[in-house]
Amino acid sequence: MRRAAFALLSMAAAASAAAQQPPDVFVRPDKGHCIACHQLPAGAATESRNDVGPRLEGARMRELGRAALREIIEDASKRNPQTVMPPFGRHRLLDAGEIDRLAEYLHALP
Repeated sequence: MRRAAFALLSMAAAASAAAQQPPDVFVRPDKGHCIACHQLPAGAATESRNDVGPRLEGARMRELGRAALREIIEDASKRNPQTVMPPFGRHRLLDAGEIDRLAEYLHALP
């Protein structure tokens, strides 16, 4: 019973993220501009074929969890010193609220 409820919640979250537009910082060149490097899963509201960064698959995003996603957006070099991802929080390109919105969006992807 619990598994069925969890599966139902997961599908609902995935469906809402698919219909949900990404936060503006996801596509704004003067902010995060995540779409310049990352590919979203099929069914996401915004499509991209970029492959500089890893594909942002919903299952992987949920496996990482909100806290880790937030940490990666804040400063990916803490987890991977060789990353090419800018430290959006450390360099103050994004504020705490923008980072939180991105982490929530990524966590809800299909």
